[in-house]
Amino acid sequence: MTDRGSSRLLVCYVPGLDTRKVAAGLCPHVEEMMQSYPVVRFTSPPAAHRLASLLTGAYPHEHGFWGPRLRSGWRERTARQQMVDLLPDVVTTTAQCIQHVVNGPVELATIPPRRRRKFEWMRFTMKHEKNVQRLFSMFRHVPTILQVVGEERARYVYCERWSESDGLLENLGEGSHRLELVDFHCLDRVQHWYVPEDDRVAEAYRRVDAFIEALHAKCRGNGVQFVVISDHGMEPVKRHLDLRAKLAAAGVPRADYDLFVENVRCTFWFHTAEARQKLTDLLQACDDGVLVKNEELAQYGVRFQDDAYGHAYFYVHPGISLFPNDFHQKVASFYLGLRDPQQRRRMVAPYHVADHGYLPHHECEIGFVVVADDRYHAPGESVHLIDLAPTFLELLGCAKPPTMRGTSAFSLATEPLRQGSEQWVAGAGAAS
Repeated sequence: MTDRGSSRLLVCYVPGLDTRKVAAGLCPHVEEMMQSYPVVRFTSPPAAHRLASLLTGAYPHEHGFWGPRLRSGWRERTARQQMVDLLPDVVTTTAQCIQHVVNGPVELATIPPRRRRKFEWMRFTMKHEKNVQRLFSMFRHVPTILQVVGEERARYVYCERWSESDGLLENLGEGSHRLELVDFHCLDRVQHWYVPEDDRVAEAYRRVDAFIEALHAKCRGNGVQFVVISDHGMEPVKRHLDLRAKLAAAGVPRADYDLFVENVRCTFWFHTAEARQKLTDLLQACDDGVLVKNEELAQYGVRFQDDAYGHAYFYVHPGISLFPNDFHQKVASFYLGLRDPQQRRRMVAPYHVADHGYLPHHECEIGFVVVADDRYHAPGESVHLIDLAPTFLELLGCAKPPTMRGTSAFSLATEPLRQGSEQWVAGAGAAS
């Protein structure tokens, strides 16, 4: 790739930064940016994890990150594996908790070995990967914006604790890299567990706003372009649904289907025609959500060539969350709540009180991107998640690779523009 410019860019990615809360005055600096600089909203494929599409400008069926994938040959087991599978799930998953405490982050502790062998799951491996080179290797021959800019001139930084934010401010935005992308997950985590506590949420938004304001000032002083992006908001959970109990009423043998229950989506694999028919009928008649078949994902730009990622997906309506789910384990929840004040509530109530990842037409799933540069304007009001990677490369003056089929959300204006976004922000507030 050849460069068309010499710009430097810092992208501050804040999942969960809800425009409805911004419009309510909880983030005054972000609100000022959205009123002063070009801003567009965007939609995403219906999945909770969208960072891969943000990095590659590609759809999930192209980069491979979507959700659990049923492995081929999952029915085969060694004698040792058969012996392990005789142990109760609570024993094997608690052992995993202990292993993770010693060796790394506690994630997916509730997945017993028999299910870990059955499903391939890369989401959390990516989220906690500190080595950018290994991060690159996870994608299926689809280059990321980090690779296009150059491995030595770009970096990705993940932050999920408030205590890390001061250290980040010291070395971000120095201009030593062409591209920096900081994934600031603190707000997302707090809202999952504390949305009903208005004061705690307001304090979290204040801290995020202060972090963004400090980054913006530093970038401005060092001649670094600055972008703020959020790919979703948060919807308060009014009730929980035990989907496995509901499915049991259909009387379908468990060997005839597989499922993976996430917070707002359940993925199904049907192994018999009878299981497909009975469960499809049950879920289509369910008032708690919508059943989306594999082939129907095309309306969201997702076109899998096989059924490894599932035959059908049940999405609950906003305000509902699936619990128990495949992320629930009592020991893991207690430990995570004990060690992380942002999740302290899960020690006694291990279920989300706010969620996201619903179907993309819902208000809480609308994202936004604002570029703090009045030389640009937004030709349209709405784009797609795959347009963001080309947008970042355009701001840097880098040509996009053929795998990025989206287009830039912003273009250079003939004269400086510092208005036109106020109505969009006000509209977001009215929508809440």
